[in-house]
Amino acid sequence: MKRALCVMLACLLAFLPCAALGEEEEIETIVTIVTAPDQTAAERPPCFPDPKDDYIPLPEGENLAQGKPVISGAHTDVYVDKNVNDGKTDTYWESKGFPAEIVFDLQGAFAVSTVAVCLNPSSIWEPRIQEIAVQVSLDGETFTEAAAPQKYQFDAATGNRIRIDFDTVQAAYVKVIFTLNTSSHTGGAQAAEICIYE
Repeated sequence: MKRALCVMLACLLAFLPCAALGEEEEIETIVTIVTAPDQTAAERPPCFPDPKDDYIPLPEGENLAQGKPVISGAHTDVYVDKNVNDGKTDTYWESKGFPAEIVFDLQGAFAVSTVAVCLNPSSIWEPRIQEIAVQVSLDGETFTEAAAPQKYQFDAATGNRIRIDFDTVQAAYVKVIFTLNTSSHTGGAQAAEICIYE
């Protein structure tokens, strides 16, 4: 008997809030629908500075090295020489030891004045110094110095890139020579992209 009374009381209490509203009263529900903007890639809010503003600028114009034949000495693991001119900085070339030479066949003579060496711009790549020289040739056999060996600082804060500017010289082949890399993670030269400009 007591159990039946408890069940009836519970049902009555559950019904009371609904009955108190009356048959004609309804709870108003407000729903705001917001349409998301069209977006195909991650975007940086305009109020935040663009990190690329601090990148070392590259020359305007065609990168003469991209997609051209390239030859180097021994490389480490899967980090082959063709990675240096595939247009991507998430692939890279790594030599097996020093000195490390990599030669570009530009497939024609050009008035060359700049070589840029780029690593992956991600901050996971620790700052390092690489010593680099540039030589040029018209026949692929006899090379002359365009830029003497010099130590260059690579840092993600400046895009992990450096540029080597020199007096304009005619070149059909460009040789980039590495003799030092201070990174603690490798015993060879590294480059994600090597770009050549007039």
